[in-house]
Amino acid sequence: MTDEQHPGARHAATLHGDVVGYSKLIADNEIETYNTLQVLRGIIEDALEAHGGILASFVGDEFLAILDSEGDSVLAAIEIQRSIAHQNDGLPAGRKMRFRLGIHAGDVSSVDDRWYGDAINIAARLQALAEPGGINVSRQVLDAAGDLPVRIESLGPTRLKNIPEQVTIYRIINQEADQDGSKPWQRRVVPPSAPSLAISPFMNYGAEEDSHFADGLMMALAISLTRIPGVDVISGLATLAYRDQSFSSQQLGHELGVRYVLEGAVQRVGDKVRVHTQLIDATDGKIAWADRFEASFADVFAAQDDIEQAIASALDAEVLGREAARLYRSDIASESVEIVYKGLQHLSKGSPEELLQATECFEEVAAREPESATGFSLASLAHVWLAMFAYTDDIEGHYKLADQHARKAKELGDPSGISNTVLAHMSVMHQDWDGALKAVKSAVGMRPSCDLTYGIAASVMRYLGNWEEAIGYADRATRLSPLFAPWYRSIRADAEFIGEQYESAADGAESLVAQNEQDLNALLTLAAAQSALGRRRHASAAIEQARLTQPGLDSDGLRSLPYRDEADLDRFISALQDAGLD
Repeated sequence: MTDEQHPGARHAATLHGDVVGYSKLIADNEIETYNTLQVLRGIIEDALEAHGGILASFVGDEFLAILDSEGDSVLAAIEIQRSIAHQNDGLPAGRKMRFRLGIHAGDVSSVDDRWYGDAINIAARLQALAEPGGINVSRQVLDAAGDLPVRIESLGPTRLKNIPEQVTIYRIINQEADQDGSKPWQRRVVPPSAPSLAISPFMNYGAEEDSHFADGLMMALAISLTRIPGVDVISGLATLAYRDQSFSSQQLGHELGVRYVLEGAVQRVGDKVRVHTQLIDATDGKIAWADRFEASFADVFAAQDDIEQAIASALDAEVLGREAARLYRSDIASESVEIVYKGLQHLSKGSPEELLQATECFEEVAAREPESATGFSLASLAHVWLAMFAYTDDIEGHYKLADQHARKAKELGDPSGISNTVLAHMSVMHQDWDGALKAVKSAVGMRPSCDLTYGIAASVMRYLGNWEEAIGYADRATRLSPLFAPWYRSIRADAEFIGEQYESAADGAESLVAQNEQDLNALLTLAAAQSALGRRRHASAAIEQARLTQPGLDSDGLRSLPYRDEADLDRFISALQDAGLD
């Protein structure tokens, strides 16, 4: 099939592809990258030929394909991704090459071997929102394709750059690829219509020993900005995962699904601190706002407030209460300020050892500044984190300290809302249902863009039996921390089981287990859901894996789960017993 056979405009499916992280691959080894790309180009051409398509262009790391049939375009894309994944199996981790693919259909035309049409532009936009190794398609493609041997997931109506009408995007889930052992693709996050922001890891322009200040300031701002209503702020922990990688603000914005990225550079000279910040529009890489702040180290918390207000103004949003409700008291001693930032750096690293050091820092601040909520609220957060994720042998001890510190912070008028988040979790653990519900509502109101707050809210609602609210909170938490979402998705699957949405619960839990075979909660939810669906063989296999993960596991040990309605707990445990749990 040649362009000359199809003069003028005609209807076609357009498939756009782009290599993930191509610039870094080239920088690491140009020759190997070029050779690998030529092999993959051959794979792409073979798949297109098999499905009646042509490779219209292949420039650098991008390609455009034209196919007559929407159904064939999807099948070709699946074959391309499957074959590339197989080819990658033989490559070292740093040399694997993955494509994002996007498909749309509409009128296209060619002139002098160049193709034109809105369908091509939309396919490119869909590709840019796909996950590495993933396929995004428009509703037009699915409607015309008919029945296909794939599962799909809706990412909802989305406004694409320079495209006047919203486009409903679907993610293709290739079941055949799942069966050959490859892990399911991580869900992409589509930028919302509301303002959305991620904070890039701050650069340290001072001495090496001041690196904690750059990380600490970035984390403090991330915690503080979650209080701005009407703005999605991605978890600081999610962005810190990029700290040791080469990336652009546009890449960060795309991968985290945000419109804006805040960049920062910090320089500390003596008792003075200079902070350079700029807000980047990730859609085009242009600077939307930039400013410089300077303060004495003792007044650095006040500088944080100034930055928060400036960002809110740039995003046309209002700071909670129409003025900066300061997260920390600015009158604490400069020595305590130093310890706060060191603690936040430890907190940002997230390992059990770092979290223990964070608790020590925040405990010290609480002892030094007994009239400030700062140390108490942050200490409660670090302690509950250690206990919730079993990063310690003394779970009860850390829960007790988390509860004590959260109550003290609340008594001191904690403006951050962190104490309410911790108390919501502690209340449900103590089976104080009314207290848990009250704390959840207060925490969500004070921290409208905090993933942990929404995650705990989802967990509380799950145990209260409010499963639909739990799903909403879990989805919100996943949106705010797309790189650290397994716990939130696990809660969602639990909530779906409670709501007797067994098929959805099984699908969600199965995808988590595919990513981590040691995820005990997901294994139990998978076993219970499969058992409820009458799939005893699948349920029994999940129970066996759960036993390997936690030897000695039995149903009696699950009786302490704090469900308000015993019928919900009985139904869960009964399903597990039917699957073979003792």
